[in-house]
Order: sequence, then structure tokens, then C-alpha cells
Amino acid sequence: MKFLLSSIFIIFFALLIIALCKFNELKNIEYNPPQFLTDKKILTVYYSNSGHTKSVAQNLHSIFSGDIKEIKLTEKYPNNIFKMSKLIRKQMKEGYLPEIEDIDISNYDVIFVGSPIWNFSMSLPVKTFLKNNNFENKILIPFFTYSGGANKNNVINEVKNTVNTKEIRNPLFMFENGIFLVKEQLIKWLNNI
Repeated sequence: MKFLLSSIFIIFFALLIIALCKFNELKNIEYNPPQFLTDKKILTVYYSNSGHTKSVAQNLHSIFSGDIKEIKLTEKYPNNIFKMSKLIRKQMKEGYLPEIEDIDISNYDVIFVGSPIWNFSMSLPVKTFLKNNNFENKILIPFFTYSGGANKNNVINEVKNTVNTKEIRNPLFMFENGIFLVKEQLIKWLNNI
């Protein structure tokens, strides 16, 4: 019994040290804007049902200048998570895309698009947004939040097959639960895209 408790304590302590090292590594990170973002009109667009993607979008928007807009449905999903999940699965199976309010992207050069992952895919409102807009001659930078599984390659291919742009930058996938130092994680990602 003593051996088991000692082992658990050692493992816990080792994980704590690793977490503190990562925390300090992220805490001291500085934003060095990539060259392709310099002197560009930037728009951050997101859809968020539970608030996680909204939080990431707002943190991202606070790092650089630009505008931010939320994708809004013309008819909202049910508040009950079980009814909503059932409806979303049905819509995905049928290839249905919900109607959204228009967002004009014509005056922007770089567009960050945020979506939660639903059933291993991007959310349907974001898919509608990507289909409804012309991204030709624009840089698209997607970011995703997820709490369950996320087949990243599937989601990236889904974006590529949905949008009409030649330039899609390296996307961010951020786990929703236990997000800490969001801004610092975003800066690290931005410095490398």
C-alpha cells in the first residue's frame, strides 16, 4: 500500500512539474506578427453555441487589430442539448445547411474562422458561412474548439472542399475543457502560421 501511494505521489509530482514548465513557457511568450498579417484588413468570424469558441475568438481578436463578427442563425437550435444533438445529426446526414445572417467579407484580406467540432466535423453554421462567401484572393485561417473527438485531417479536408480559396493557413485545434493561458496558446500558434 505504501508503495502504491508513493508511486502515485511521484507521478503526480512529476506531472505537476511538467505542467508548471509548460505554464512558464507559455506565460513568457511574445507576439511576433507573421509578415503576411502586416498591413492587412483582418476579420475574425466565429460560431459558438456553448461559449468556448466565442472565448477563443475574442482572445484572438484582442491580439491584433481588426473586426470580429459572430455567425448568427436565422432560426436558433433548441436549448436542450439532446434535442440539438439529434437535430444536428439529422441535418448532417441529410446534407442540410442552416440559414445564417449575412456577413460581408469583401473588404477583408485575412479571415480567421472559428468553429466548434460537431460529430467530428465543423459546425453546420460555419459550413454555411464558408459556402455562402467568396474567399477568392483571401487568406483563410481556421480555428476549432472541441470537447470530444476531433478527426483533424477530416475537418481540414472538409474546409478545403467547402471554401473557394487557394490559401488556407495552418489551423488551430483547441481542447475546450481545461483551457488555460488561451491568449498565450494563440500567440504561440500565430507566431508559427
